[in-house]
This record gives sequence, C-alpha cells and structure tokens, in this order.
Amino acid sequence: MINKTDILHIQRINTLEGFYSLHEKWNALLNESPANSFFLRWEWLLRWWEAYKEDKHNLCILLVFKGDELIGIAPFYIIKKNWKNMLTIRRLMFLGTKEGSVISEYMDIIYRAGYEEAVVREITKFIVQQDLCDDIFLNLIDASSKTIPLLEQTARDIKFLHIVHNKAESPYINLRSNYEDFFKGLTASMRHKIRDNERDLREYSNIVFRKTSNISEFDKDFEELVRLHQIRWESRNFPGSFCGGRFKDFQKMIMPEMLKNGHLELRFLSVSGKNIAALYNIHYNNKIYFYQSGLDTSFDSKLAPGSLLHDYSIQEAINAGLREYDFLLMGNMDSYKKQWAKENRRLCNIYMVKSGIFKLVMSAENKIKNVYHAIRNK
Repeated sequence: MINKTDILHIQRINTLEGFYSLHEKWNALLNESPANSFFLRWEWLLRWWEAYKEDKHNLCILLVFKGDELIGIAPFYIIKKNWKNMLTIRRLMFLGTKEGSVISEYMDIIYRAGYEEAVVREITKFIVQQDLCDDIFLNLIDASSKTIPLLEQTARDIKFLHIVHNKAESPYINLRSNYEDFFKGLTASMRHKIRDNERDLREYSNIVFRKTSNISEFDKDFEELVRLHQIRWESRNFPGSFCGGRFKDFQKMIMPEMLKNGHLELRFLSVSGKNIAALYNIHYNNKIYFYQSGLDTSFDSKLAPGSLLHDYSIQEAINAGLREYDFLLMGNMDSYKKQWAKENRRLCNIYMVKSGIFKLVMSAENKIKNVYHAIRNK
C-alpha cells in the first residue's frame, strides 16, 4: 500500500496573490537548499516580477510537495515569443532573467537536499503533461549544479532536444583568515597598483570610506549610485544599467528591503565631501556578491578609486569572517576582475525544445532560404 505522505504532487502558482503568500515557505526552503543563492530569494524575484512583467508574460511557479511537505520550487514564468511573424512560441524561463540582459545570476531550481532527482523529474513531467511551453531556456546556472545533468537526462526521456553551453566565467576570491595573506597572494603589479593609489589618495584631505547604514540615508545614496554608475558607463559611450526605467524601478524597490534585512552593502569613497566611487554589494550566506558600481571619471586620472573601494570592501569582508567575495559574471569590459580573483566558476545555459517545434522552425527556415535564393537567382 502506497503511503500518501510519499506521493509527490505539484501546485502551480500563476497569480501575484499566490506569489505573495509564499514568502516564509520559499525562503525557509531556500536556506536548506544546495542552490542557496541570493538571486533566488522570494523578495528579489517578486520585485523583479513587479518591475518587469508584461502582458505577454505569465507566472508559472511550480511547487513540489511530498505529502504536505514542500520539497521543491521551480521559479518560472512563460513568455510568448513571435518568431518572424510566423509562429508563436511559449518559452519557459527563470524569474529574474530576461533575454539580452543579465539581472540575476546563479539561477536554479530550489530543492531540499536529497530530493534533487525527484523534484526535477516531477517538474519536467508536469511541464509535458500540462503542455506548458514549446521550449525552455534556463540561463546562468552554476555548472556544478546537479540540476544540469538531471535536466539533460529528463530531456532525453521526454523527447526534448537540448543544448547546454557555458555562458561565462564568474571570478571569486576565497577569503583568507587575514588581509595580509590575501594581499600577498595578489600579483606584484596589483600590489603596487593598490599601494600607489593609497599613497596618491593621501595627498587629498577629508578622505572618507562609508556605508549606507540606515533607511533615512537610502534615497540620497541611491541617486548617488545611479549618478556615478551612469558617469562611468556614459564616459565609455555605453548607456549604463540605470538608463532603463525598469531596472531602476526594480532596484528602488528591492534595495531598501535588502538594507533592512542586512543584505545590502552600499559603499562610497568620498574626497572633501564629494563621492568619487560607489560599490553596490550584496551580503548573503557568508559571502559578498559584487553587483554594480559607479565612478566619477572626471576625478584625478592617476587614481583608481574603484580599486581602492574594492580593496577596502575585501578587508571589511575578511574582518567580518566572510568566506567569499564573488565578482559575478565576467563581461567584455571586466578583465579587472581577474586581477583580484584567481578562482572561477562556470555559469551555464540549458536550452530544451520540443522535437516537433524544432522541426517546424527548421522547415520554415529552409523555406525562407529557398525563397531568398530564388529571388537572388532571378
């Protein structure tokens, strides 16, 4: 006789009210999960959804229960994509992610340790049985996650074609027991750069390293972060992350919550009362994630205030007994991260598509090519 407490079942959450109701259960499970990333916390993904939701988006959070016990959460949503005005494809993605931009990293399915295979299989079975989507695009998963080989196996079982590829590196520092040991581990050129910057900075008066400490300081400090971030990127002829309203709205909602919960480290370096550099770090699970930064590029060109602020933040993390300083995803202009960090993680994307949809798209692609060649050969 089957014990009802051993039966797995899934509940789908597709309303904002349902999302709101999950707060305590969600974070409690995440705290026990191998996939315990800040970017999977309930409040981060809820605020992202509130900022980025569009009419073509549908919430699709899948809760996996063993009896009455919550053992898994798949933080998904579905987006309807129009393929060349010929075909509408329903794509399943992680909440917190969107194509063409990086907002959240270390994404994953949340599961209680020991239930990885059962949760992933139950989720994929439900997706197929309910015909929820035509393809699945899950990005920025830690390459060491058990989710990837489990999804590969289940893709074969349910006759989905699948592709896994490495997205990029995520450099990080394993913090030492003291700053002196960390500093000795840097390259000679990096050590000289830091010491030279410290010497040059001492030429100025009223040098202050500070951190936003309470909510009354937040609004002003947030605008300073935005200002310095935009100066840095616009000086390189890039728009900057805060040029778009949605990202700014998202951060304006989530950062005060992070500050109240002890997860926000918003740091500034100022000279004579003027902020010249900013760091937006996330403090979670005994580690620091470096998320955003800003820099006044008009200040003394021989100084590297961003490096000085990172150095100060790393010292503070070591003094607090934290285990890691994570620089997050390497972008095309982020080579400086490897000057600090010797170790790397790989982040992966996995793409799964129904065989029938893939064949339909390939057939349409071939028809377009044939028409194109026929026109060219006239």
